Amino acid sequence: METIVAPASAFDRLAEKQTWGWAFIASSLLTVVSALASAPVQRHIARLLTEQRIAEAANAQQAAAARAAAAIGMKISELAWVFSPIGILFFVLIATVILFVFSAVLGGKATFKQLWCASMNVFIVIAIGSLIGSIVLALRGPDAFTGVMDIYRNSLSLAAIIPSANIKVVALLAAFTPFTLWVLWLNSLLMQHIARLAAPKAWAAALAVLLVPALIGAAFAAQPPAATTGTPPSTSASASP
Repeated sequence: METIVAPASAFDRLAEKQTWGWAFIASSLLTVVSALASAPVQRHIARLLTEQRIAEAANAQQAAAARAAAAIGMKISELAWVFSPIGILFFVLIATVILFVFSAVLGGKATFKQLWCASMNVFIVIAIGSLIGSIVLALRGPDAFTGVMDIYRNSLSLAAIIPSANIKVVALLAAFTPFTLWVLWLNSLLMQHIARLAAPKAWAAALAVLLVPALIGAAFAAQPPAATTGTPPSTSASASP
């Protein structure tokens, strides 16, 4: 909580005494609730995509394979909330590595442990943003979504206000939210207080933490079928939950 209300003093404290357990627990709880809140919308979209693939199948074998893959995917998605804490550890590891590299290259004084603990405490902001975003999706209801692009267009991000039909552009824009910009500022602050970098260098490191994952995510984003980019698929939506 101190990272939110008094970040400068929080980072000074973390520079002296590294703790991250409670931050991890709080972030895990928030992301678990977030995953559960958005689950109905995610399942709805998965079912629409499956129906689209089945409709486009060239033969009965391909249709059966699509159904089987969808069944497995649905079972995995139902347990997505279980893996939320693992996702936090992975994300914080990436952020820590980026910050540590910048600290080492730019002459910073931070240790890997210091940056890990600070990044874990900063992640609470991301977890809060994820929860609020999931609540927005839940309030809209599954029937308001016809595909992956609708999730981006209903998010609290630039993807919601800057129109584009390119999934890679949209995925990149989705990385810019009030919460990720908040984290951008927090990361610049922690690099000044913990790594002892000058402000321009600290901001460069913080910007890298924002852009590197965003660019990787955009690079791997796949264009959804034409029927799922804003036009409902031919299968009636009433068949979905």
